[in-house]
Amino acid sequence: MGMIRHSYYQVRRQAGEGEGTGTARIAVLADLHNNVYRSDVPTLLEEIRAEHCDAVLSAGDLVVMKGGHFAMDQAILLACSLARTMPVYVANGNHETRMERLHAPEYARYERALKKGGVISLHNRSEDVTLNGVRLRVTGLELDRRYFRSKYHKDLSVKEMKALIGSAAGDRLQVLLAHHPKFFPVYARWGADLVLSGHLHGGIVRLPWLGGVVSPDPGLFPKYDHGLYEMEDARMVVSAGLGTHSINLRINNPAELVIVEITLDRGIR
Repeated sequence: MGMIRHSYYQVRRQAGEGEGTGTARIAVLADLHNNVYRSDVPTLLEEIRAEHCDAVLSAGDLVVMKGGHFAMDQAILLACSLARTMPVYVANGNHETRMERLHAPEYARYERALKKGGVISLHNRSEDVTLNGVRLRVTGLELDRRYFRSKYHKDLSVKEMKALIGSAAGDRLQVLLAHHPKFFPVYARWGADLVLSGHLHGGIVRLPWLGGVVSPDPGLFPKYDHGLYEMEDARMVVSAGLGTHSINLRINNPAELVIVEITLDRGIR
């Protein structure tokens, strides 16, 4: 079995008037595709539990839906096992959206299993939560296939975002689960404080100093392939993902578990 890389990020925000201080520790999942690359779900579960997180957030594509093949058993096992001991919030990626469109009965079974297991699904909706003194609004953004096409894809606007998910929170830190990172400037203008994304699998092949190579959009070397990005007051963390689909290949790019610490304090963000 291969190692699962753990990547750590810190996001600091100045506490508002009347707010307490604290740190919320969050495990971020993305692009499991029902399989942990060169490892397995029981190992991933152990490693997440060892991080002593306050919650788990998924940025999409826990399942795999490619061509006529779909699988979801390991995704259900992972999310529901974690939900026994901590809050788990999941948003849909393009694979869940495709599964719902092409295999609606199986997708409905997937949703029922998550709900029964205590997992909170955020499909273009929000939940307010307080984790260790940190007040958050967690919003899941689900975009249809037009925004993921390799050709003739649709651009996203703030107006379209508001039509799907409403306005950003003004009284607490706004966390946006948005599977595709390429719309980061739009997410920032909408009002996201922290965006959690994936989709690009870290570029599949990673080269020193150059980063990820492959993009599902036309072209190479995607702009937002992996890591932390900043735009004015907004931050985005892009996971390299946990699994693969279609071609079981990742070069210089192990499965990745992301840990984000969100801190409210009296200092400067």
